[in-house]
Amino acid sequence: MRTVRAVAIGLAASKVLGTNSGEVHSVFERTFNILIDDELVGVAQSGVSRSPINLIIEIPPSENMHSLGLKKGMQVELVEGRILVGGVLEISLEGAELWRPKTRVERCNRLDKIKRNLELAKRLAARKSESEGLGPLLGHVDEIATGKMPQISELNAVAKTVLPQLIYLTRAVRSGNTAEVKKVARKLIGLGPGLSPSADDALSGFTAALWWVSHSLGSGISNVEDINRVIVSQASGTTLLSKQLLQHAARGEVNERVEELLEALLAGGQSEIEPGVEQVLKIGETSGADMMVGLLLGMQMGLGQSSVKLKSIDP
Repeated sequence: MRTVRAVAIGLAASKVLGTNSGEVHSVFERTFNILIDDELVGVAQSGVSRSPINLIIEIPPSENMHSLGLKKGMQVELVEGRILVGGVLEISLEGAELWRPKTRVERCNRLDKIKRNLELAKRLAARKSESEGLGPLLGHVDEIATGKMPQISELNAVAKTVLPQLIYLTRAVRSGNTAEVKKVARKLIGLGPGLSPSADDALSGFTAALWWVSHSLGSGISNVEDINRVIVSQASGTTLLSKQLLQHAARGEVNERVEELLEALLAGGQSEIEPGVEQVLKIGETSGADMMVGLLLGMQMGLGQSSVKLKSIDP
C-alpha cells in the first residue's frame, strides 16, 4: 500500500471527511474523486489548485493517479486521521493545512482602476483564447454583456448552443427579472461534455464574480444573492461535481487560481492581471476558458448591478 501525506484540505472537504466511509467515484490523471454521503471530495496531486472541495496530496505531477491502482467503486475508509483507499493508498491527514477560500477583498481599488483592470483582462483573455469550449466567446464579452448577438464566423457546437443563452442571461440580469434568470439557468445547466460542463463552468465564473464585486464594494449584495440563488436552484440538472462547484461559486468560493485573479482585478495592479488570466486559462482542458467567459461577464455585470432592483421569486 502506498502511503502519502495530505498537504492541504479545503474547508468543505474537511467537513465531508468527518464521516466514516465512502467509495472512489471517478479517477483521472491528476485527481480522483471520493463519494461520501452524496458529496464529492477531490483528491489531487501536487501542483493542482486548492479548492473548497479538494485535498492535495504529496503525489508529484510526474505520476499518474491510475498508476496507483485506483479503480472506480473501491471502498474508502476514514480511520484515525487517515484515509484508506481500496487497499492501495493510505493518506495521512496529520498536519494538513486547512484552506479557507476568500469571498471578497477587504480594500478595493477605485472603480475606475477596477474597470481598467477588467478591460486589460478581457483583451488578454481574447488574445490567448483557443477554439475549444467557450474560448471563441472571449473576444466578444462586451457584446454579450450588453445583450447583443456577436457576429462570429465559426463556433464549435457547445459555444453555438451556449451563446444565445448567455445573451438571454445578461438581459435578464440587467432588467432585474429573476424569473427569467431562472428560466435561462435551467437551459444552461449541464450544457457541454464531462463532469463539469462548459455552461456550468461559465455560470460558476459568473456567480462568483457577481458575489466578489458586490461583497467587496458593499453594494448590490441582496440583488446578487437573489440572482445566484435562482441559478443554483437549477443545479440538480447537472453532474454531482458540477453542482457542488456551482453551489460554492455562488457564495464566492472558488479555486485559488480564480481567487487570485478576482483579487487582482478588484485590488491589484495591472502587472498582476496577465499572470492571473494565464493561470485561470490553464485549468482543465476547457474549464479555465469556460469559467473565464462567465467571470468577465459577471465582473462587467456586477459593476453595474448595484442600482438594479430585482423582481424576486421563490426558486
